[in-house]
Amino acid sequence: MDETPFYHALAIAAQGNYHVMKRYRTIAPSWNEVYSNLAKEGVPLPDPEREFERLDGLGIQLVMASHREYPDRLRHIPHPPFGIYIRGAIAALAPNPLTLAIVGTRRASADGKRATHHFARELAAAGFTIASGLAFGIDAAAHEGCLDADGITIAALAGGLDNVYPYAHKTLAQKILAQGGALISEYPPGEAPFGYRFVERNRIISGISRGVLIVEAPEASGAIATARYAVEQNRDVFVMPGAVTATNFKGSHALIRQGAELVTSPNEILEAYDVIKKERTETHARGASPEEILILKALEEIGTHADVDKLATMTKLEPRIVNRTLSFLILRGIVKESDGGYTI
Repeated sequence: MDETPFYHALAIAAQGNYHVMKRYRTIAPSWNEVYSNLAKEGVPLPDPEREFERLDGLGIQLVMASHREYPDRLRHIPHPPFGIYIRGAIAALAPNPLTLAIVGTRRASADGKRATHHFARELAAAGFTIASGLAFGIDAAAHEGCLDADGITIAALAGGLDNVYPYAHKTLAQKILAQGGALISEYPPGEAPFGYRFVERNRIISGISRGVLIVEAPEASGAIATARYAVEQNRDVFVMPGAVTATNFKGSHALIRQGAELVTSPNEILEAYDVIKKERTETHARGASPEEILILKALEEIGTHADVDKLATMTKLEPRIVNRTLSFLILRGIVKESDGGYTI
């Protein structure tokens, strides 16, 4: 008998998996039996069948730890969720030796967001799945950089998947799903993203990943908590350094002093995992015109969206030449145009 509906009903009653875990810390019991016993005790419980149908109507799947679709890395962390709620492609959570979490402060600097976007884009282009938390600042830049490379990204939420938080990132969440990624949570629909839940969900971000990249982490921040979980879970911890006077990097620099690996380029992470970088510019440049080569090299150097004026300045080409050349590159599927500008 499938125990999933009974677990789901208990998770609703207990306001989340974490509270269920506190009572049943070891091997999961028979959720059907637990539900029946609590019902006999007069504990108010939702109807399992009705709630499970509602879950299906929301386009949310619940994968239990006993199911083969459950993320294998997550299965082996301390205090794994008994079940994980998923919106989007379950395949995004399939075992990938190149899943990297990228996290950092919500109050990120423009440089920090640019660097994060560049790292995520380059790593995704090399085959990495990028995991983060859909928050403002570094998280959003990580998801966006991955999407710009047509990569797969996973967002772990601190509340129910029926309401994306922050609401301003609803469009970003839709892009993640449209591109084959997933939103995940240990909380059933309807649960609010209370402050303490962000720390709880951080163990899931690191738990589904092979390593964690920390960008702009103040001394007391969720990113530092994620790094601690990563160490506890035997994950790699990479840290991007910053200015010694920047308060946003105090926690980052402390992690480096404690033994985390300092990285200043995506290539260093690729080398750590023995990944051969896909040399996109050199491949595309074969048979290209001199103007196309100049523009491709400029786009590669910028590492994010660029407009015609920026490309004209970098290449010393006239704007009309840049426009015409970009049109040819777009037609050949080498350059992509979006609201933010042009990318390879």
